[in-house]
Parts: sequence; C-alpha cells; structure tokens
Amino acid sequence: MFLACTSETSNDSGQKKLKKEQFVGETMGTTLSISYLDSTGMDFSAELSTLLIDINNAVSTYIKASEISIFNHEKDSLFVPLEGHFARNYNLAKQVYQQTDGWFNPSVMPLVNYWGFGYTEKKMVAQTDSLTIKKLLQLVQFDSIKVQNIPPNQLLFTKTIKELELDFSAIAKGDAVDQLGLLLERLGIHNYFVEIGGEVRARGTTMNGFNWRTGIRSPQENRAAKELQVAVQLQDLSLATSGNYENYYEDKNTGMKYAHTINPKTGYPEKNQLLSASVFAPDCSTADAFATAFMAMGLEKAFALASERPELEAYFIYSAEDGTLKIKHTPKVTDFMDLNKK
Repeated sequence: MFLACTSETSNDSGQKKLKKEQFVGETMGTTLSISYLDSTGMDFSAELSTLLIDINNAVSTYIKASEISIFNHEKDSLFVPLEGHFARNYNLAKQVYQQTDGWFNPSVMPLVNYWGFGYTEKKMVAQTDSLTIKKLLQLVQFDSIKVQNIPPNQLLFTKTIKELELDFSAIAKGDAVDQLGLLLERLGIHNYFVEIGGEVRARGTTMNGFNWRTGIRSPQENRAAKELQVAVQLQDLSLATSGNYENYYEDKNTGMKYAHTINPKTGYPEKNQLLSASVFAPDCSTADAFATAFMAMGLEKAFALASERPELEAYFIYSAEDGTLKIKHTPKVTDFMDLNKK
C-alpha cells in the first residue's frame, strides 16, 4: 500500500505544472520510498503496487506459493517465463556469482536458515555443529542447477541436488528497485528516486535541477539510528549498502555476535574488519549483489575487485586494529561526495 503526497511548481515556459509525486510504504520486509517528477497528473500507484506483488510472488522465500519457494520445497524442476522475475533474478545472480568467483552465491539458503537469518523461525545457534555445517556446505552448489530453454518462451530449472535451495534476498531488493524505475520510464517518467530498504536507483534530477541526494549510514552502534557517515549525490546511478552492524544475533552467555553475512566458502558467518560495503553502479541489482559479496570477501579482496571493475565504485567502512573507524574507497567516490555540484 502506498501513501501519496504531491507538491508542484511551474516549469520555465509557464505551461503545465510540474508535480513531485512521493509514495511511501513497505515491501520485502522493509521500507519503500518513491519520488518522481510528473506533469500529467496520473496516479501510477496501482501499477507500481502490482509490479511489487508480482516480484514477491516470484522470488520471496517468505511466500509459500512463490516460484522460488516451490522450487526450494516442492519440486525438483520448475517452469518459469523466459522474461519473468525468477529468471531475471537467477540470471543476474549467476552473472555476479561468476564475476566474484563464488563469493556471491544464491544457493547459500540452507546455511542462512541454520544460522537463523532465513525464512525459518528465528533462533540463536546454541552450539556450533561443525559436522552439520560441513554437510550443509555441500548443498551450496549453484552450478549444479540445470537450465533449459523451452520454446517458445519458458525456462526449465532443474535441481540435481534435492536439498539445494535458492535465496535471492541479496539481489532481489536491488532488482525490484530497478524494475520500479524501469516501469516509471515506460510510463514517461525520467526524473525519479526509488529506494527499498536503503537500496537506491536515481535518474534525472530533482525539481530544482539538482542530482538526487542520499547517504551512507554510520555503522557504529552508539551512533543515532539514522546518522549518516557521508552524504552523496547520484547522477543517473544506483547505490546499495551491505553491513553487519544491524542484522545479527548475540549469544547472551558468551557475548558472541553472529553476523548475517554467511561466507559461502566456509559456511560460517563472516568475521572480518569490514563493517559496511556501499557500491555505486548503473543498476541497483548489481550494486546490491556486489555489496553482499564484498562483505563476505573482506576489505582487501573487495577493494581489489571493486578497483578492477570499471562499472563499480565502492565505499568501505572498517574497523582498524585499534578499534577506530576507518574509510577506504575507490577514487571516483570523491565526486559523488561533492554536494555543491548539480
């Protein structure tokens, strides 16, 4: 459901009034915010809502009748539309899986559930069972999924490992942001800002002609909940952040914190000095997936990979050996931090 409010101003020619439409709501278990400029007076909330429902019905592991849930629990094979949401998320995920040498791995779902961060009942692992983790790690085999083209417009996904499960949560929000933006473009909207749970896609400018602004939050626990580490501007860019400073469990007996980023190569919650990874990219799905991969890789590997890929810029917040907060980012990020530019 959306709540809408509008503001308006005349354009330079004094003809139609230009309105800034704003929608806020919830989706994918988090917040949703959409702003765009429009002179038609049309209400696009129904189209936007329908799109989000369709995406969730394809890729949400929390919806029992979704395509991904059926593939995970009911059928070893699944027919989906060639141009559908499941197929698109799978293909996007596979691309980043290959580009990160498996550090981004959507077949990590069994381990995500084991550690209490998935669709199962939330629980704290009382005692680590290395044998169970080793067994679950054998299910993390993304390459084992077979995909066949079925004319004229279907794909057949087949599991060769029965207990394998997929999880697109580390790319689905970014993809949904992109799809909402592309829908607005098809509807004739070219100046917009779409955000789901902190994942952002911005195109065009604000009503005043400036780039859209957002920020990267501070990961420090003693900071205000929404305090920004740095403000940034997005000129036809997307931004996604992954961090371990919010979604974790703490063992009350030992004080040990288990972060939600599961290392797909070890099977354990990743422990490294990296507190958050923010990725700038042309599309939000790419930024979302790489941000997750970077958290699993750790600072040095992540910075090296971000520096190698021309389509990416990255901003890392990490803890130094003395416990102080440090920043490391790729060179072009400095341009995004200059808020005096239009």
